Amino acid sequence: MNYSQGKKEIIIVNDGSKDNTRRIVERFIKNRKGIFLLNKPNSGKADSLNQAIKIAKGELIAVVDADSYPERESLGKMVGFFEEDEKVAAVTSRVLVKNRKNLIEKFQDFDYEIIAWDRKILDFINCVYVTNGPLSVYRKKIVQKVGGFDTKNLTEDIEITWNLLSKNYKTKMCYSARVFTSVPDNFRQWNKQRVRWNLGGLQTIFKYKRFFFRGETLFGYFVMAYIFLSFILALIGFIMLSRFVLMKLKLYLLSIPLFFRGYSALSPLEFNLPITLVLLLGIIFTILSVFYYKYIIRNGDVKNKTIFSILIYTFIYRSFYMVPLVASMIKLIKGDLRWYTK
Repeated sequence: MNYSQGKKEIIIVNDGSKDNTRRIVERFIKNRKGIFLLNKPNSGKADSLNQAIKIAKGELIAVVDADSYPERESLGKMVGFFEEDEKVAAVTSRVLVKNRKNLIEKFQDFDYEIIAWDRKILDFINCVYVTNGPLSVYRKKIVQKVGGFDTKNLTEDIEITWNLLSKNYKTKMCYSARVFTSVPDNFRQWNKQRVRWNLGGLQTIFKYKRFFFRGETLFGYFVMAYIFLSFILALIGFIMLSRFVLMKLKLYLLSIPLFFRGYSALSPLEFNLPITLVLLLGIIFTILSVFYYKYIIRNGDVKNKTIFSILIYTFIYRSFYMVPLVASMIKLIKGDLRWYTK
């Protein structure tokens, strides 16, 4: 990264790895200045960050995940936000997909482009609710003031952001600062990652529930309601759709013997008024979403920008969101809050 050599230090945290990380890093930094290795017993990412922050000398702390690759000029673009306003406690970047070979990786490419766009829109009202792990910069004294990263939360990047917002600090998003990250390359790993995201999000909601519709900023009035309703509406929609499909399927199967007696095959598909209205609103929302996605990716890094690929993403890929959501709900009820990673 082309940030001034005299104004940066690099701290590599070796969180009790059992491979050759320590030996490789020690050999690499032997004749290099400004690069330090922190070896520690395995205690998770949040605790690793807290320990690294204690020994860091700079006023700003940039966090970069081990599987992420920032562009050379990204840091220089992000630090300017801190000079504009002392209340800015964190600035996040635009995360893009590095590995885009198979189908699930390419659909995540859509995901990350849309997430980045949504996050930048929220930046305009100071409601960036995630300072992502691949590359985010924090004001050190403020992070320490609020207690650092939560070692019990499965998504420490979400929790620290909510912690800062709940104390009336600002979080920003630099759209031009890009970082590429390696994403899961199969459904099993993708599901594990999304389960962890959902569990961490739910943990954070419960932790900060006292801020619902309270406070001096939009955090309690918009951010919390936005995230909470996203979970609730997705779950309600899944339950309603499952119930509707199962009832109609059951009726259809039971009606098969009657088809030979002139019974209409379309009768089980008749809709009552409430279901018809919900379905109509769903269709309108979906159409608007497709145009919205098309608008986002037209100038993005996504390789396949055809309307056909957007339709597959909208109707097939996004429908799988319910798998990790339902799984995370079940695990939360069971109290199963183990670390789920890529």
